Amino acid sequence: MKIIIIYIFNTFWGYIHMKKRDLSKIFAAFLLSGSVLAGCGSASEEPKEADQSSEEKKEEPKEEAKDEMTLNAESQVKAYSDMKAELEKMKEDKEVNWDTVNDIYTSELQASVNEVNGEFSQGIEAAISGGKSGELEKNVARQIIDKLTQSYFYQVQKGLQGQAGEDLEADKADDAKAKFAEVKYLAENVFIPTAEKRDGLYELSGESSMVENINNGLSLQEEALADSNAEDFAVYKQVTDKSIYQSYYLASKSYAEKISKAVEEGNTEELAIMQAEGYGFLQAIKGSLAGGDEASANELDSIFSLENDPSTIDAEKVNSLYTKAIKGKAAGYHEEAAAAVESGDVATAKVEAMEGNMFVKMLEVNVKNQLGEEKSQELFDLSQKWFEAISSEKADEAKQHSEAILNILNQL
Repeated sequence: MKIIIIYIFNTFWGYIHMKKRDLSKIFAAFLLSGSVLAGCGSASEEPKEADQSSEEKKEEPKEEAKDEMTLNAESQVKAYSDMKAELEKMKEDKEVNWDTVNDIYTSELQASVNEVNGEFSQGIEAAISGGKSGELEKNVARQIIDKLTQSYFYQVQKGLQGQAGEDLEADKADDAKAKFAEVKYLAENVFIPTAEKRDGLYELSGESSMVENINNGLSLQEEALADSNAEDFAVYKQVTDKSIYQSYYLASKSYAEKISKAVEEGNTEELAIMQAEGYGFLQAIKGSLAGGDEASANELDSIFSLENDPSTIDAEKVNSLYTKAIKGKAAGYHEEAAAAVESGDVATAKVEAMEGNMFVKMLEVNVKNQLGEEKSQELFDLSQKWFEAISSEKADEAKQHSEAILNILNQL
């Protein structure tokens, strides 16, 4: 098992490469609750937990009072696509039938979105209402509906991944495969298209490509399912999930960059639309980011909130806040992996180590830009060695590599 994990990790790095009128009224229930999703534990993967403390570092969603997360991915993605198609009529200056959008949402998605995250549903409902009445600029409404639905799909993916892993551990292979098939459908039809855009924007290819990483993670998970190997599945799902996570993070960050550039050039017409996009993508991952640095996550939420003047959004500040939170996530998993090795729980240690490495990988663009290609390569070589040391239960060696990795990250 150890040899397989180390081999695949070695090959893994080869693959992985507004017109804003009365917004306070329209979004009263959604935006004015202190911080945007404060009502559900900062939009965390644990929406009903009142005290997350150290558990915020964990990426796996708690399934609260329900045993199974059910989803007809094909049906729900079709509903999402149908809503988008109706809303995108506005791109061609055609009239949008908001009643059609509302009917699709309420009949096909609302109950499920409410079950996963009621705040997302409130936001989508408010955007549909505001778009229909004209109280909210129609393109801003469109982006909120689109991105909060994507955030819902991301949370569903996490829940399904966790339950598939549990099914595999319980020798319920068919149930695990059924849930994984839903994850794969969401990846192919929702997550990969988003990742493709960010790969193109940031010129990420080969081992740096999020699309390649998502596909690689899915392939490795599929092999683990075929072998009924729950330990491998738990490790490889981090490749899939955190690559999707990275695409949402970079999407949100990119809109801050676009806004700053537009303000510099005096092109302020679409600032609120871009703000809504950055805000929507952030919601999917905000709760997790809070586990790395809660103040940074909350400040990001405030910056992207539609209550904030979009012309004040500073791309450098946004980048700094994201970097701080993601560094915190990586450091947390380094601690968790070391503690798991110390307790003799190597299976958990490898999962924690892969998560830590994936958060380090998220900062690749920053490392290259700020510290250079050579330092970037050093960082990822150290990450590989750290994973191998964790897998081999070499605590002292792992500690050395961990300190070197975190030292590099602290230069950002």
